[in-house]
Amino acid sequence: MLPHEGGTLAIGVTMSTARISIMVSAFHRSLSDGSLAPAKLVNDLRAAGITALEPALSWGENEPRRWAEVRAAAGDAGMVYSCGDAGVNLVGEGDSDRQRALDAVAHYVEAAAALACPAILVVGSRPAPGMSHEEGRRVMAETLARAAARAEGSGVTLTIEDFGVTPAFVCSGAHVREVVEATGRPDVKVTFDNGNFLLADDEPAAAYVLLKERIVHVHIKDFAPAGGARLRSLAGEAHVGCTVGAGRAQVRECLALLKADGYSGWLSLEVGVAPALAEAVRAAGVVARMWDGA
Repeated sequence: MLPHEGGTLAIGVTMSTARISIMVSAFHRSLSDGSLAPAKLVNDLRAAGITALEPALSWGENEPRRWAEVRAAAGDAGMVYSCGDAGVNLVGEGDSDRQRALDAVAHYVEAAAALACPAILVVGSRPAPGMSHEEGRRVMAETLARAAARAEGSGVTLTIEDFGVTPAFVCSGAHVREVVEATGRPDVKVTFDNGNFLLADDEPAAAYVLLKERIVHVHIKDFAPAGGARLRSLAGEAHVGCTVGAGRAQVRECLALLKADGYSGWLSLEVGVAPALAEAVRAAGVVARMWDGA
């Protein structure tokens, strides 16, 4: 396993060996509409022991003023960047779409490198209309391999995750492993999202065993059963985001496996309930305690 190094602990909080990051996407709306001040967001996160940000790189480009404010506050707080999220469909409907995807990934690699961000998560691929999932995964792997070749020397690692939006495509542990291995490139890695595996009716801890040699970044979230929820697994089971540690996504079990295998990278919180800032602060404490107790 090749986890990324870096990060410090917040001053004034209980010392923990967990390296906790946060996905910024949970705060996009409140940052954009001005209801949440970037300085308050960053200071509250930092005080909770969260020492890195995982930005959605396109949001920063669409909201340059707000993003500049977040970056300034993060710099003042001594925070770093764990991973950048890059929404790119690597499959598309033909060669021209895939060339645009390659150019987009190269653009996001450059943006991540400017932040001294060690990795990007390339997310959003799906098969073209009329294309089988098997063919889609083959094309995705080919395009991902070409993107990784272009990223050589940048200092930025390309990763994919178990993408829950299309659970039959690349969401199970087996399908994620299929794609990364088909690239033929050991430098293509995995962002392990413990919750999304449930949407493929996978057990997160079992998926971890399949993928552990490729994991360089981790998302921590939780899901609970909910009869009326629109988010459904392949078997039709409904899920809703819940407070971290209260659901079925095996948070404690996955953290224990990661720690036992010597993972020293970032644990990036993906907040799925409101109010997002309060949940982020609470979840950071839960994850730190679970990690230290593992």
